[in-house]
Amino acid sequence: MRIAALIGAVLLIVFALFQGDPDQVAADDPMFDVRVVEIAGDLKYADPIALQQYYDQLLGDGLFDRSMAELTQFAQQPEWVDRAKIRRVWPHSIRIEVTEHRPLAFWNERQVLTAEGKVIAPKNLPDLPLTSLVGPADTETVVLDQFSLISQMLSTSSLKVVKLELEDRGAWDIWFDNGIGVKLGRNDVLDRLGRFVAVYKSDLSGRIDQISSVDARYPHGVAVKWKLEE
Repeated sequence: MRIAALIGAVLLIVFALFQGDPDQVAADDPMFDVRVVEIAGDLKYADPIALQQYYDQLLGDGLFDRSMAELTQFAQQPEWVDRAKIRRVWPHSIRIEVTEHRPLAFWNERQVLTAEGKVIAPKNLPDLPLTSLVGPADTETVVLDQFSLISQMLSTSSLKVVKLELEDRGAWDIWFDNGIGVKLGRNDVLDRLGRFVAVYKSDLSGRIDQISSVDARYPHGVAVKWKLEE
């Protein structure tokens, strides 16, 4: 009975080490080598095979070679990984629970702007009907904020933005899913967009296939370029 109790106590101590502050455990015990890396989480965008290959770099390491902070930093390096929760599983496993970024829009054609406002550059872009946002370097926050305001304004209309661009000179251009492009200029962008929406609802919605482009950079109206004029 005493031997069984002693064994039980040892096991409890080992278990406590794993559940408590494992970074205090000695890292040089060869019995605790990593043989399995398990990935958990709902993966929608990350390539599970590529992700597994990346995490398998931990195989052969000591279970305590890296601190939890180092493991977390390592696990969050792949582009689609927003957060990673690490758990050491005695005696030879590491479990990584992955939370992915949520794609909100495409950024400058080859990148993705996430719901958290971060720009990522995955190897393969997701096949999603996302709006394309375009702008100079380091303007993603400005463009995202403008897109949010525009989306609120258009929420009661049938217009859907497929592309919003901030030019280098500070002017805004917008394209809708019906093929119409509108120049909004640099100032009073929302007011100009509002005037276009009003004209669109009253006069243009029934003649979409005849419209080439729209210039809303006027103080009291919009200029429509018709395809017959080209």
